[in-house]
Amino acid sequence: MVRMPYKDAGDLPESMKSLSQGRIINVYRTLLHSTHTVEQVARLGAVLFAPGAALDPVDRELLILTFGLHYEAEYEWAQHVPISAAVGITDEQRVALRNGDTDADVFTPAQRALLRFAGTVADGPTVPDDLYAAVRAHYSEEQVVETLVLAGFYFLLGRVCTVLDVDIDASDADAAEVVRQAQRLQTQGG
Repeated sequence: MVRMPYKDAGDLPESMKSLSQGRIINVYRTLLHSTHTVEQVARLGAVLFAPGAALDPVDRELLILTFGLHYEAEYEWAQHVPISAAVGITDEQRVALRNGDTDADVFTPAQRALLRFAGTVADGPTVPDDLYAAVRAHYSEEQVVETLVLAGFYFLLGRVCTVLDVDIDASDADAAEVVRQAQRLQTQGG
């Protein structure tokens, strides 16, 4: 059961109202309790989804699902299943992630390196040189830094969800709306 009552979309700062278009997902309805920070958190999220981001949508969604699992944030996993499907991630890839099989053949060699890197980042403060070299063989410096920013962003959202017991709002009926909100983030940018 959620530990704080959700705020309404009407409580959004004026600058965020066009993004929500009258609907706001539960994590942001919870973050509205911190009116001083919610807009900045939303801006960072929008930047991570904006056109021109260093990571392509498939890699970004694979990372978000991975971070959701490692941070034990079921909300993040559930919210991003429909988004990941919309960008082309397969059920087989999601099953492999759920099973912790980042070496599965359903991933490209680059994705396998990225997922191993992401899991290590999520689980501890450092990454061994060989793992860093493996991810750098496939990804630019900008993409590595963006991966680290995603790790931090989804840790923040994940802990809001786990500590405050935020309800998952990505039911089958809501899946299309979750995807539409992600697409609005992509088109509006930061």
